[in-house]
Amino acid sequence: MAESREDYVDAEYEAPEGELEQDVADILAEVLGVDRVGRTDSFYDFGGTSLQAIRICARIELKLGMKALPLWIFSNDVLHEFVGELRTQAEKAHV
Repeated sequence: MAESREDYVDAEYEAPEGELEQDVADILAEVLGVDRVGRTDSFYDFGGTSLQAIRICARIELKLGMKALPLWIFSNDVLHEFVGELRTQAEKAHV
C-alpha cells in the first residue's frame, strides 16, 4: 500500500498542470510508492534514489515515448522543472 504524500512532504499540494505533467507525476508516484506528486514537489523530498531515477526515466520512455535521463531528474528535481527539461530536450531533438 502506498504511503500518503504527507508522510514525505510538508509543503501544500499543488496539482500538476497539463497532460504531460500529470503523466510524469503519475509515473513518479508509482515508482516512489506515494499516492501523488504535485508540480512543486521535489524528487528528493520523497527520498528518491538513483535506481528510482533510472526506473522513472525508463517508464517515461516506454509510456510517453520521450527520452529521459536520470541527470535531468537530479538537476531538475521539482516536477514542473523536470517536465520543462523533458520538453526542452524533445524540442532540441526535433530541430
